[in-house]
Amino acid sequence: MSKDNDTHGPSKSRRWFLQSVGVGSSVAIAGCTGVQSGGEAETDATFIAAKNQPLTHLDPQAINDGTMIQLDLVYDQLLDYKHQDPTEVRPALATDYESQNGGEEWVLTLREGVEFSDGTSFDAYAAKRSLERAKALQAGQSKPYDWIDTVEETGDYEITIHCNGAFGPAPAALTFVTASIMNPTVLDEHKDEENLGHEYFKQNVHGTGAFEFESWDKGNEFVATRKTDDWRANGDDLPEHLGIPENANVGEYQNRIVREQLTQKQKVTQGDIDVSRDLTWTNIESAIENDGVELYDGPPDLYNKYVFMMCQREPTSEVNFRKALAYAADYESIAKELVNTGIPWGTPWAEGIWPRVTEGQYSRDLEKARSFLEKSNYDGRELKFRSIKGSENDKVGEALVANFDEVGITVDHEDIPWSNLYEQLTDAESMPDLLMYNGWPDYADPNGPAIRYWGDYWPPDGWNTAYYQNDEYDEMFEKARSSGDRAEREELYKQMQEILLDEVPIIWLFQNKYVRAYNADVEDLRYTPGEFNYLPAHQIHKEN
Repeated sequence: MSKDNDTHGPSKSRRWFLQSVGVGSSVAIAGCTGVQSGGEAETDATFIAAKNQPLTHLDPQAINDGTMIQLDLVYDQLLDYKHQDPTEVRPALATDYESQNGGEEWVLTLREGVEFSDGTSFDAYAAKRSLERAKALQAGQSKPYDWIDTVEETGDYEITIHCNGAFGPAPAALTFVTASIMNPTVLDEHKDEENLGHEYFKQNVHGTGAFEFESWDKGNEFVATRKTDDWRANGDDLPEHLGIPENANVGEYQNRIVREQLTQKQKVTQGDIDVSRDLTWTNIESAIENDGVELYDGPPDLYNKYVFMMCQREPTSEVNFRKALAYAADYESIAKELVNTGIPWGTPWAEGIWPRVTEGQYSRDLEKARSFLEKSNYDGRELKFRSIKGSENDKVGEALVANFDEVGITVDHEDIPWSNLYEQLTDAESMPDLLMYNGWPDYADPNGPAIRYWGDYWPPDGWNTAYYQNDEYDEMFEKARSSGDRAEREELYKQMQEILLDEVPIIWLFQNKYVRAYNADVEDLRYTPGEFNYLPAHQIHKEN
């Protein structure tokens, strides 16, 4: 396996390609070498992150917003791509995997010597129980695991996942937080409770992550402490992305909720928090003028700004009207001048996901916008436009209102709290005409973005928030995800993007860059596109 040599500090260049997982071939990853955990540094530093959106709950398999990705601190998955190129699957609790029967079965060899906090061993039964729960759980949205038929223990430290037909994205799907491995002893204790113990796991953590859950003050703070007997610290031959550097010294991780921009900026400049998630570029520029504050200028992220158009209700159910809106949006000015850290987008797939079709990419064209508006049946009614409460969405929303007004489309925009927005978007009756929020593919395989347009993935069970439906697209989607042939998948995904570009269910506004103001006392700050709410605090050194 190749190692990523660019894991420390800001990335100025990064590989943006997917190394294919060859169906029918073995991917050997157990013998990789990397950073060894010397255990010499004292874990006496406290790392404090801040954001404006609190955790909804603590059940990793029932994720319903991006903040929950931070639960990767206390949970592990079988496979991983964190801290390195997100398009390349790496080992975690599984040490290698192999596809059989054209991708209809996936055999995973599991890591030995891993225990949960109560002494329960991680083994084939633990992996089997967790995946069975992820498949059966009726809570949260970032699923589904319907591609899993059964999970079989084929050895003490080996499982075979039998799929419902071939499933090429299986390794990538096993990297996401919803596939977290949970303590089987505790799962069995709560298996007969409603929804497989979801109410219990919303408040309690039982994982093998590098940190032990300490406390959660909902709406205010999440605290975890570094494990002294973590399997990463005791591993003899761990890959680089899993090993703990000898100077890593973060013993406590705190994630604090700081809702106001100016308060976040003040706390960064005073050294009260180490990194802030939500600062606008203007506030970042101001913060880094202070001694002790550095700029992390990272790569293009997989975290993007979407404007979903409700495809099941007039006037946004009409393609011509959706095209008028899409051509009216000023992608360039919003991304580069208003947000400053955005990259104009305009296509169904973000940069970094293969295969990306850019012919037909949307950009501002008022002549086309007015032409499509004239062809539409728009009757002049005011559109309801909602977004998550926050300064960026407020500014972007105002800009879009002005863009739409230029071509004669009247829009009422309002920022509202995520809980209220979530309630509206999960009901087709209350879904606004236009809805804006940041989103990301669950993993860097084309199945990740493609599933957002699948007709069986409407809320509340999925994230097809545009309520888009196209039978031809659905047929291609199901064929592509069940294929073990990369060339076949690539051709299907290209055709699917052409359909989406023609029917434009979403305004693909801009792709974010990962840019942060952070405490200069923090060394080895590292980030992987797609993990917007997660930092590997156990691999960080902070001067005290």
